[in-house]
Amino acid sequence: MKKTAIFIVVIFCVFELWCSTPEERIPKQSIATSYGYSMLFIGDMMFEWAVKDTIERYGMEYPLKKIKPFFQSFDFVMANLETPLTQKKTSMTYQKYIFKASPLHAFNLARAGITAVTLANNHMLDYGDTGLLDTMTSLSDARVLYAGAGKNETTASLPVMHRLGTTRIAVLCYTQVCSRDMIAKNNPGVNFFELKKTRKDIKKYRCCDSVIINIHWGSEYFYYPTSEQIDIAHALIDAGADAVIGHHPHVYQGIEIYKNKPIVYSLGNFLFGSMHEGINDNIACALFLSENGKIVKMNIYAIKGIYNDGIIQPEVLEGPLAAKVFDHILEISKPLGIIFTGRTTKHHDYAEFIFR
Repeated sequence: MKKTAIFIVVIFCVFELWCSTPEERIPKQSIATSYGYSMLFIGDMMFEWAVKDTIERYGMEYPLKKIKPFFQSFDFVMANLETPLTQKKTSMTYQKYIFKASPLHAFNLARAGITAVTLANNHMLDYGDTGLLDTMTSLSDARVLYAGAGKNETTASLPVMHRLGTTRIAVLCYTQVCSRDMIAKNNPGVNFFELKKTRKDIKKYRCCDSVIINIHWGSEYFYYPTSEQIDIAHALIDAGADAVIGHHPHVYQGIEIYKNKPIVYSLGNFLFGSMHEGINDNIACALFLSENGKIVKMNIYAIKGIYNDGIIQPEVLEGPLAAKVFDHILEISKPLGIIFTGRTTKHHDYAEFIFR
């Protein structure tokens, strides 16, 4: 009788684990089970310099190995891919810095849990039209969604469209940082930001439950957005966007809550091999949505970005290291208003803002 009782208890426990949803088996700091869906946004990714050296020493999956479980705790993860994925030998630009990586990295992104990438940036045409088209093909083969670039202006303007349960989201991707010949017209190129056009795009995709702007902009290594960026961000929220997420400066910038909508001016880097003295740790922004697509909570995570040993492997920072990042973010956010700084709660490994 005693053995039978023990057997029943074991079966019950196994059944409970098997029947529980994936969210219930994930650490609470990674996802809020009381909300409908979760979206994570991370900054610039490239596979050159110290990242390339790390891969050559430890393998292609090593840089994302430690962060992978964190990614997989979210329903949607989006990065700025700042490296063409191509085998083309000759670059087509005279920029000081030129990037490229193997198309196999597209599959590595998918395995790590990255759902989508934006291609709207100043490096996506480093290897010309061929490099861009190879990148798009590689991502499609790996089933990684992308937006912000295309074969022409029409396709480059298309957003990432994704469904989380019954919630429909649209992420519109733009860049303010590119040369004129990179802009998609009747040619392959990137989606250049123009306020008038973006307002029309927001209106067009307002049929979705949530519309988010993902934009490459700002001044490198400055912790504060320009007055022009602030005006633009406000105009986008006024036009109906639910959030504005930025990158390009290689450091994080202040965060603003405008009309109860989040504006993250810069996430900083995510996977970047630069050893520049201005490089700091970075942030990731998690948006938690209700069943109808309303953003109800935002978490900011501190992401390792300082590598004195040159071995690049991002991870979520905790304790004093995370607190240092959160304190700095709150400090540089003060000029943008008191709402974010006054209503943000710091935890062991994230800073939390709840929308009212």
